[in-house]
Amino acid sequence: MREEPSGRGRPGDIPFGNRHLTEDRDVFEYNAWDNMPWDEEMEREAKEIVERQKAAKVSEEKGRSLLEEPSSHWDAFYSQHTNKFFMDRNWLLKEFPELDTTQSESSMRALEVGCGVGNTTFPILDLDKDKKLFLYSCDFSSKAVEVLKTSDKFDPIRCSAFVWDITQSPPSDAPPQESLDLVICVYVLSAIEPKKLHQTLTHLRSLLKPGGSLLLKDYGRYDMAQLRFKANRLIDDNLYCRGDGTLVYFFDSNELDERLREAGFEKEANVVDRRLIVNRAKKVKMQRNKKILLRLSAETLKYHQVFENILAGQECRPLKEEKAMEGDMGYIFVCMYELLVGRGTKELPFDISSLLSHYGPLLRAREKELAAEGRGLESMREKKEQREKECMMPRYARINTLKWTEEEAIEALEKEEWTVVRLAEGEQFIDRIKTLRSSEVLIDPHVECLLVFPFSPDFHSYWMVANRNLILQDKASCLPAFLLNPPPNSFIVDACSAPGMKTSHLAALMHNTGEIFAFDRANDRVETMKEMLSYGGVKNTRVFNEDFLRVDTGSKQYAKVEYALVDPPCSGSGIVKRMDEWIGGGVDEYRLSKLANLQAMLVKHAMSLPSLKRVVYSTCSVHETENELVVAEVLKDVSHFRVVEGVLPQWKERGRDTYEFGRHCLRADPSKTATNGFFVAVFERVEGEEEEKSAKKGKKKGAKRLIEEESEEVEEEVEQKKMKTDDGEKKKKKKKGKKERQNTL
Repeated sequence: MREEPSGRGRPGDIPFGNRHLTEDRDVFEYNAWDNMPWDEEMEREAKEIVERQKAAKVSEEKGRSLLEEPSSHWDAFYSQHTNKFFMDRNWLLKEFPELDTTQSESSMRALEVGCGVGNTTFPILDLDKDKKLFLYSCDFSSKAVEVLKTSDKFDPIRCSAFVWDITQSPPSDAPPQESLDLVICVYVLSAIEPKKLHQTLTHLRSLLKPGGSLLLKDYGRYDMAQLRFKANRLIDDNLYCRGDGTLVYFFDSNELDERLREAGFEKEANVVDRRLIVNRAKKVKMQRNKKILLRLSAETLKYHQVFENILAGQECRPLKEEKAMEGDMGYIFVCMYELLVGRGTKELPFDISSLLSHYGPLLRAREKELAAEGRGLESMREKKEQREKECMMPRYARINTLKWTEEEAIEALEKEEWTVVRLAEGEQFIDRIKTLRSSEVLIDPHVECLLVFPFSPDFHSYWMVANRNLILQDKASCLPAFLLNPPPNSFIVDACSAPGMKTSHLAALMHNTGEIFAFDRANDRVETMKEMLSYGGVKNTRVFNEDFLRVDTGSKQYAKVEYALVDPPCSGSGIVKRMDEWIGGGVDEYRLSKLANLQAMLVKHAMSLPSLKRVVYSTCSVHETENELVVAEVLKDVSHFRVVEGVLPQWKERGRDTYEFGRHCLRADPSKTATNGFFVAVFERVEGEEEEKSAKKGKKKGAKRLIEEESEEVEEEVEQKKMKTDDGEKKKKKKKGKKERQNTL
């Protein structure tokens, strides 16, 4: 359940969401219901959770320190996340129709409190098409205001931003007394210590004109966010600290009503929206968060072979036919996991819990039989623990030299008490990382500007990573761009570029000079890439939402391209944390052969670029079919390119020695290189093959059509794209042709 009191709205009608449950039998018709009343059981469970939280409050000393300087924690928050944490609040007009300036004949003045980095400010200004509104924006984090004012969207003619701790009197740059039509507080009052709330509301009221409105949206009592807090987060009744030190209070609507009246406000509306989330497929009312559900699903998969063997027992087999299970094997496995491995059946629906109480003894007896044969839960648990140890590779972080230099990065790390170390003479990399201390960071001996940190599941939240000063990228994934090694001012094709990690690496190697043509056919991945490149400071890349096999390599705009990187769709069999071994995913030779065909076509198509000198081919696959066999086919069909010899000689893992070129290719193996499994081959043009170059420019139309058709068939299978149109519509689109979509970053 979510509970949010709102200081504006219309009684009985919540503008934001309009699904109202009137009949209990309809509860699973939608995945969420608005304005849900709580029953006694929900109320009791919520209170029990809060009582347990009271038994593990933060210490008084820590509580005092958190309450004394709240702005310092928000400064730290915005220093780490800048403008990349909160989403823009594009729902504002649905929640607060008062912001619709088209309904006002005169100009308006408003104050947004707790503006942060502009996630409410900019949507409000965007709504004001007629420019009737002047907006003041304040926050008590000076860092947030700094980020807001330096944004390209900030318009000082329409907006004034300033620092204000609203528990204190307004500063000189605040709007004059009784000058505002609106004051907007979205998730702001909850960040203030309750005893300071009266003076805060008094300050805000003093700025409003007579008849002005306070638009308020905030956390309600027993919100899911409150019930999810663990030990050492509760400071005082309904007041908590998050992991980053920021505060959050959960209001009761009657309490909020009283506080507002005491400060001199008159109530126009005070609405609570309680939202019920349900799992329609499993017929379960959801109160577990997505991370928990994902973890539960992953853990269940790891034991599914044991569960299958248990259900193969004669007495256990009827469980699959029980009506309550609806024949859903995934749900049956989850229930078995909770019963035999997890937290028991208390969180399952009553009918399922009752059913499992009957089958429980039978399931446990069958598991004991399997355990005696070495096929029970314990043997699977040991396998799981061993696999998890193998997955705990170090964290690789590439220094983003588009934002700072290697020297500046190392200096910053040392200031934060990291010990920066290098590989000693004669020391083996794989041995050194096993002894890496929690405070040490190793400068990688193979790839320039790559750092090796100890394993940490939360390293992605480190401020250097959040700000893209460091880019989390597996070491093996850094090899393709590093080995392509384009000089500044080069022209490059990145054939299958999304999500853009290698593209950004290429941009860094060229110091944002030259030009990169980045292609990818997947719309969603292209959007992700554009965002990632923008955040990373990449400015020399043109992104094309297009299949590279359809690109006319003889086009004038690609005449200067001398370097190409081809990292095509592959099986991904080298990725350490894949679930293949847990779900019984074997090698599909037919799929591999189709992938290999696509991969070879992409490399050969790149080699048809008229001025190309060097091309790198890479996969995150361990299969020979996608690696050495692809290289062999390319060399057989293209005589004007050869595999570069002696690439990165200090790298010990090489290609299969059954191929003459094998020793000149690179392989990566988790157990030997402490990276994901990977393959890299570097090709270079053979001099004196001009006839071959010109021959490659003119391909027969029939051959080109065949390539396009095979490309579509293979990539649709690899990407598993959901097509929204039927076959007839697709044929019509093919006849009309596809417009090239390109964007310049």
